[in-house]
Parts: sequence; C-alpha cells; structure tokens
Amino acid sequence: MIEKYLTPEFIMALGMLAVMVLCPTFLVYALAKKQKPARPIPHFPQGVQGWLLIFVATVVLSLILTVVDAINIAGQMRQTIGSVNWSFMAPYIVVCGLYLYCLWLITFKRAAFVVRQVIVILWVVGPISLLLLTFFFGATVPNAVIARSAIYAGLWTCYFLFSKRVACTYGTKAVDSYVDIALKMAQAQKDIEAKKDKN
Repeated sequence: MIEKYLTPEFIMALGMLAVMVLCPTFLVYALAKKQKPARPIPHFPQGVQGWLLIFVATVVLSLILTVVDAINIAGQMRQTIGSVNWSFMAPYIVVCGLYLYCLWLITFKRAAFVVRQVIVILWVVGPISLLLLTFFFGATVPNAVIARSAIYAGLWTCYFLFSKRVACTYGTKAVDSYVDIALKMAQAQKDIEAKKDKN
C-alpha cells in the first residue's frame, strides 16, 4: 500500500519541499540569533530555537502551500474564464502577507506585542480565513479542515502564552513568574551548597 505512494517523483517532490522549508527556516534562525532576548533569565531557554523554530518551519510550510494553491487556482481561472479574478485571489494574497509579517516579527522584534500579534495572525490565517472563504467566497472547505486549523491555532496559542522560551525572548508578562522560579531555584542551590559546606 505504502509502496504505491513511494514513487521516485513523490520522493523528489518531498525532498524539494523539505529544502524549500528548511532554507527559509535556517535563514530565520541565523538572523534571529543576532537579536538579543527582551528578558533573558540565566539557565532558561531563549531565542528562536526549539519548539519556536518548529513553529517557524510550520509557518514557512503554510506559506509555500498557500502560494502553490493560489498559483493552481489562478491557472484554473485562466483555463476556464481566460483571466484571473483578483478579487477572488485577494484572500490568498492577504494570508501570504500575514505569514511573511509573522516571520518578520519573530525574527527581528523582541517585544511583548509580538506574541499578541502572532496569536491573532494564527487565528486569522487559520480558522477565520477558512470560514470567510466558505461564507463570503463560496469555497467548499470541509469541516475537518476547519477543525484541524482551529486545533493547530489553539495548540500554538497555548505554546506562545506559556512557553519559557517565548517569555524570555519577547519579554511577556509570563516572564515575571519565571523570574520568581529562577530566584527560588538559585536560592535552593545556595541552600544545598551551604549544607554541603557545613558537613
């Protein structure tokens, strides 16, 4: 069954897609390393690495897939009506612009507003845009696709709200609670060392 899909063409296409995702993701990683975290805490993760870098990769993949969809739809329009209806293409252009803006924020900005705007973008380009395509543009979007999009946005929203890395990198209010934890950890370490010295 699986062998049916593992054709040389499929493997080549998958490899090309992987390269197209990995190259921009590495570029974001390299450029983001030059930016100092907003609220660094010793021994806490910071910077565009770990799960945050995986999020970047998913945004890059979504951007590529959206561009491919837009190109395919534009091609179908040319074949059927002889021209491209740009009002119908507008949602794709807006979504691509928001993805690029999201990547720019994550790469170059180090402020709490980044987290708020990224969360808004997640929901706008995800379930909200799919619902708009369904109700206002007459597109047929399966409920399962909308549900998956909402789950994706929900999971990453939780990550951005509660991640130590995100809090330290962008200086959200959550970092204050992590500062308290870091201070308690440092005090506990001092107490352990003091007990060792007494013994």
